[in-house]
Amino acid sequence: MSDAGQMCRVLLVEDETGIGRLLERGLSAEGYEVLWVRTLAEAAEAARTSAHDLVVLDRTLPDGDGAAFCAALRRLGHSAMICMLTARDTLEDKLHGFDVGADDYLTKPFEFEELLARLAALRRRAAPARTLPMADAESRTLILGHARVKLTRREWQLMQHLLANADRPIPRAELIEAGWGAGSEVTENSIDVYIGYLRRKLARLGSDVRIETVRGVGFTLVS
Repeated sequence: MSDAGQMCRVLLVEDETGIGRLLERGLSAEGYEVLWVRTLAEAAEAARTSAHDLVVLDRTLPDGDGAAFCAALRRLGHSAMICMLTARDTLEDKLHGFDVGADDYLTKPFEFEELLARLAALRRRAAPARTLPMADAESRTLILGHARVKLTRREWQLMQHLLANADRPIPRAELIEAGWGAGSEVTENSIDVYIGYLRRKLARLGSDVRIETVRGVGFTLVS
């Protein structure tokens, strides 16, 4: 399960059963809490009765154009991030989608991994800004306000690389090189152990930045 999806509520508005089932299962497997509806009427009821962080919205629906629902949400002051997912792929369609309040626009056919990446990017845009801790190289110490936490030499090397590449997915092999040097025979399990140490020290510092696992790649420091 990806860390990116945890505790995030998604309203999925999609009338095609095959695509809807694929997205419901796939997003749920990634940790998202998914409510799948098939019409604009159901979507309007869902928006009225419950809060959602993200909306994945088709445009061509049995009872109208999803763009009208998007515009209605914005008029009512809803702040959920909206990703239109539709076969309507002309430039005019895309511009209209953004004009009525969509935050992203992905055309069908699509790759599920790209949708995940776009949703993760929308979540980062919606999240409140975080403050990166200051790093004192001489004492290998992270500082946030009046709080301080000292790192071991290996932790420091890894954290330096994470801080310098905040918000970029960093492959495990790159972290091994940063922490142990090129050609090292250190196992990937060692990286997992040290990332655990760093996560605990960030928590002790009271920092709201976090180190997320990027499935199939490595880790990223989310700032």
